[in-house]
Amino acid sequence: MALEAITAVEQAESEAARRKAEAAQEARHLSAVAEAEGEKALEEASARAADKLREIREEALARIKTEAERVRDETEDEVGMLRSRAEERLEAAAEKIVERIVNG
Repeated sequence: MALEAITAVEQAESEAARRKAEAAQEARHLSAVAEAEGEKALEEASARAADKLREIREEALARIKTEAERVRDETEDEVGMLRSRAEERLEAAAEKIVERIVNG
């Protein structure tokens, strides 16, 4: 009976070692799968972030272009007004100069 008990214990230990090895292998496999899924998720998140950055950049450039056009138009209007005033003053200044020369 003692021999049977020893054999049973040895078989139980062998079975436990086998199950432990299988569990370790399954843990390594699950770890590898999780790591691969994590890397894939990271790549996808990085791609989404790059797309969002590109979209934000394009929107910013469009706003900058619109603002630059608005400023250009305002500046052109102001330059036109200044030029008009300068021309008016130039004529008046020329008349004064002529008047001073003529009247001495």
